[in-house]
Amino acid sequence: MKRDKILFQLLDKITQKRWKRFKKFYINDSKLFINKISRDYEKTGKFPIHVLKTIESINKENYDSEVCILRGALPYSVLFEANGWKIHYVLCGRKNEQNGTLRFSKSVDKTMKKIMRKKILFIENNSPSGNTPILVLDKISKKIGIKKPDLFLDYFIWDDKKPYWLKKAFWENKERLRRYEKVFVARKIKVKESEREKLVADFIEKLRKM
Repeated sequence: MKRDKILFQLLDKITQKRWKRFKKFYINDSKLFINKISRDYEKTGKFPIHVLKTIESINKENYDSEVCILRGALPYSVLFEANGWKIHYVLCGRKNEQNGTLRFSKSVDKTMKKIMRKKILFIENNSPSGNTPILVLDKISKKIGIKKPDLFLDYFIWDDKKPYWLKKAFWENKERLRRYEKVFVARKIKVKESEREKLVADFIEKLRKM
């Protein structure tokens, strides 16, 4: 458990450092930036080992580029980066809880043009409806043009109970799911406790080198 705490602290330190690069795009945003791995898991004292296992299992040689959907996916993208991935960034999300309209911008990363006609892995933390990753896919496909991409999620929704406001869940929406070649849902991955210590130790070492 001590190592888990070290991993949480290291990840948060690097995540906050990365966030400084994007803060200017969120001036007057009513929502504070939250490291969602720490928010969701730190109280348990256990680092989400299923996230580390999934990242380890995805072969980066199968992809030309990887795209983090800001803001929620930022700490996850740091873990991918620690594992040797080169990350690009897009902004997509709600500016506040009262305004449900999603905003999108690829101008947060001038390297986005390099993903044209490439095989992409999009990185997001969760998606109950699929609205955000589908909007990102639509916008990127229209403005740049890419091969059919894959998607990484930590989970669809936190407690696996369909919210009352959700008309059609992403995980039940075959039409939307088919827009992505493959959807990796980390929380579905079962990890043996014997693997925990090694995975945590490995990622601590990788983050320390960043």
